[in-house]
Amino acid sequence: MMKTKKTNLIFLILFLFSTFSLFAQDSTSVNTPPKKWKHGLQVGLNFSNVGLVNWSGGGESSYSFGGLLNYKTIRETDKAITRLYTDLAFGLINQSNSRFPFKKTDDQLNLGADYSYKWHKKVLITAAGDFRTQFAKGYKYENDANGVEQEIQISDFLAPGYLNLNVGITYTPVKYAYITYSPVANRMTFVRDTIFSEMYGLDAGQQFRDQLGMNVKVGFNKEIVKNVTLKSIYNMFAQYDRLSEWVVNWDLTIDMKVNKFMNVNFTSQLIYDPDVIVTRNDGTEGQAVQFKHALNIGLVYRLGISKE
Repeated sequence: MMKTKKTNLIFLILFLFSTFSLFAQDSTSVNTPPKKWKHGLQVGLNFSNVGLVNWSGGGESSYSFGGLLNYKTIRETDKAITRLYTDLAFGLINQSNSRFPFKKTDDQLNLGADYSYKWHKKVLITAAGDFRTQFAKGYKYENDANGVEQEIQISDFLAPGYLNLNVGITYTPVKYAYITYSPVANRMTFVRDTIFSEMYGLDAGQQFRDQLGMNVKVGFNKEIVKNVTLKSIYNMFAQYDRLSEWVVNWDLTIDMKVNKFMNVNFTSQLIYDPDVIVTRNDGTEGQAVQFKHALNIGLVYRLGISKE
């Protein structure tokens, strides 16, 4: 019951804040023409192949392919900034000598929205929400006592899924960087199949967990040299009754534009969640920093705005 009350409180705050923002916008629309939405789309495809025939140096033949779709739309008025975004990615690798040749290399489904009221030139009041999960099943691979590769499922669509709702203050010292402190933050975890419950910090048989706490988000997005853009989003969340334990999620992207259609893209993601049990490199299980990186070279199509 207490968790339900906390969730209802967060939704109420977001609803009241959104209602206030609409009135704020309406109050300026009498003498100011409505501002248009600006849209940005990026679609990318990449492919790589390694072929080995009688190769004395060892290794195995493989090929991989992946795709991404990033979409955002922004509307800025004299009083507020509204932003909606979608980040999708999926990748596979085929290793010819493996018992399970097709393996996932990338899988993300991120949706988000935020509204920022311009309280001061560099200070905004922000209400934000984002949802994260993946498209397909995820596996880890281990050899049994006989050395035979085994496939063990560890995730699926909405297993886990995360919904974050935050209300706070954003400080923008420069146009390309910001920091948001949200003293009111709600982090909800969904697990569609209870077989994964304990793996992602829920009690056995539980499908939903609701955490009330605080959130800190630091963002940077700038063209550091010509045709090379660095984007970093560092996010920290702590539950109020566990302030010594922080959930960390850091996304880093270096985007290098070769020409109109060719692109080189390096992405990395660092995650630390004290409630998530992972298999470490030494084979033991427990808390650990998760890290993923990918270097993609391929075709990309851009339309509309390219920067936030």
